[in-house]
Amino acid sequence: MKKLKFCIITLLIAFSAVFSGCGQSLNSDLTNIPPKDKYYYLALKKQQEGNNSEAKRLFSVSARKSSPYIARLSAENLTEIGNVRERLEACENLIKKYTDEDALLIAVKQLFAAEEFTKVVVLTNNINYETSENALIYLRFAAMLKNNAPRLYNDVFEWFTKRAVSSEHYKFFCDISRNEEFLKNPEQAQIIDLRSEVFKRNYKVAFGKFQNLKENLPLLPQIISDAGKICVYGSDSYLQNAKFFDGLTEKLSGTDAEFYSNFYAGRLYEKIDYLTYATNRYKSAMSCAKTDELYDNALWYLLSLNLKKSTSQGIKMIKQYCSTWHNPEYFDDIFDMLSPLMLSEGRWNEFNDLYKAIDGFASDGMTAKFAYIFGRLVQEKLALPAIDDTHKSEDDAAFTRALTSGNEIYYKTMAISRLGLGGENAEEIVCNTKNDSEIPIDLEAENLLLGYISFGFPEKIYPEWLSLNKRGSKISYETGIKIAKFLENCGNNKNEYYPQALRIASKVINSTDKSVPKEDLKLLYPRNYSKLISEKCKKYNVPEEIMYALVRSESFFDYQIESSAGAVGLTQLMTFTGNDIAHRLKYNEYDLKNPDDNLEFGTWYLNNLAERLENRWLSAFFAYNAGITRVRRWMNSSKIEFNNIKKLPDDLFLETIPYEETREYGRKLVGAAAMYAWLYYDKEIGEEIAEIVE
Repeated sequence: MKKLKFCIITLLIAFSAVFSGCGQSLNSDLTNIPPKDKYYYLALKKQQEGNNSEAKRLFSVSARKSSPYIARLSAENLTEIGNVRERLEACENLIKKYTDEDALLIAVKQLFAAEEFTKVVVLTNNINYETSENALIYLRFAAMLKNNAPRLYNDVFEWFTKRAVSSEHYKFFCDISRNEEFLKNPEQAQIIDLRSEVFKRNYKVAFGKFQNLKENLPLLPQIISDAGKICVYGSDSYLQNAKFFDGLTEKLSGTDAEFYSNFYAGRLYEKIDYLTYATNRYKSAMSCAKTDELYDNALWYLLSLNLKKSTSQGIKMIKQYCSTWHNPEYFDDIFDMLSPLMLSEGRWNEFNDLYKAIDGFASDGMTAKFAYIFGRLVQEKLALPAIDDTHKSEDDAAFTRALTSGNEIYYKTMAISRLGLGGENAEEIVCNTKNDSEIPIDLEAENLLLGYISFGFPEKIYPEWLSLNKRGSKISYETGIKIAKFLENCGNNKNEYYPQALRIASKVINSTDKSVPKEDLKLLYPRNYSKLISEKCKKYNVPEEIMYALVRSESFFDYQIESSAGAVGLTQLMTFTGNDIAHRLKYNEYDLKNPDDNLEFGTWYLNNLAERLENRWLSAFFAYNAGITRVRRWMNSSKIEFNNIKKLPDDLFLETIPYEETREYGRKLVGAAAMYAWLYYDKEIGEEIAEIVE
């Protein structure tokens, strides 16, 4: 114990001088860590210094004495320290003390690396091929393959036919695809091969293989589901394939696979516009769905199909079925498809009836959206006003409903603006969130994360937080805010902590049932890279709140991020756009992952778009996302839809844009800009909205 006290005192002195670049004093925090848990953090420090022998000793003490979470982490760390014999001994100790599959996976990984294949097989004899971690199952089969285990391929077939194919499935298929033993049972090999093709989305190749198998296809849910995907995406013989699934339905009556035969028959009939047939199959699928998710999936296609028939039919079906769905957010995109159709067809008065019909069934965000649109249509004298029994004007009633939009900040801020709310009234609305979660606080998880703060391990916090979330552990609002603030401070020296802080703040603030202090909202709308952004905004005459909104929405302040489409850095510029801007600004060398270069180019580009679009910031946002030519074309077509209105308001134009991605992009930036202006620039929300939305 004396040695431990000496180590802690030494550590305190070191940390008081420098704290991992996060600029905080730890002395007061360290006193709150239970003494039995300090072994773990001291061990991490010794490991960081390269003193593995002392780290091993301290982890060993911690594994025996610390609180349960930290004791387990210490035991897990011991499996990665020392020579092979010591690591394997630590693995044995781990799985003796902890009998869950997470511990087993850690041990099996080490045993497999040490080529202890027989031990791997023995230890995994009782795992379940339907529910166990695929990574664990893969290691079991890889070990069996090394040992030439006789029952390997029957077990592999079970794994491949009872659950969705994963990357581990496909990796093992590659390991065995040319194995002579595997090929000795061609029926099993062909099914596994077929599922692997579906996993790769090689549907046309899969359809050719499916033709040889379909008469003897195992009638299992995953197999029938894959067969459906193959026939929908890999062949043009939609009618023939639909009849094949109709034929399966009778055979599958009462089984878990019956849903898929009905569902994919519906998908295939829809492909050839046999809409009545498709409707009936979707309804049959809903009636035999074994889970809420499957029911909602079939209902989504039923609603989408009816929207294709006509907007009237789509609205009718939504009203009929909205009380039966289970996950309201799953149907948000149905409403996103519906609203532009209603606007383009002049169904303006129907927004009133629909938002009232879906209230309590659709997500708060969607109900708020339809209420807000109706209120604006009334204001613009496009929809007919009426006086309800509360003696409020119809548009005020609609805007009041839009205030309660959950975490959808755009419609909340727009309604605040339209109702002329400011001061304490606006603050109360913005700071109130809605969440009914009753998950208890995991105090041990909190102590672990706070210990990382106190002992100066910011790099441990975000991965651990993700792991805890995956396990369903909940931390308190206060702890979440403290962690987010800590990481944001660390980001001032290491930029990679900025997006971590923002993600944690977003999760914490959007999942609390408390009123959020205004100061805490700054974590949700941070001003990272403030010096650079201020400099670029002054240079190119862009309001700072607008640039912060753009960077937050584009990259979450992650300067290294690169999208699947190739957009790079804080302002997510494409390489060809960067090249063009560099030419205009006479940059010979630049790096889009360099915050300075990226912010220079992005700020110039946004300002350039605004200047070309009559200095309308919302139109510039749209052009930033979708290109200026498209935006101009959309403006012209939208005016026609609104009876050639002289000047179409920006917020109604937003709702008519044919790309949901661009509509949502505009909403995010307007909402974020309003919040930045309110939080930092002494502006009322309505004032900022008026400057962005015309």
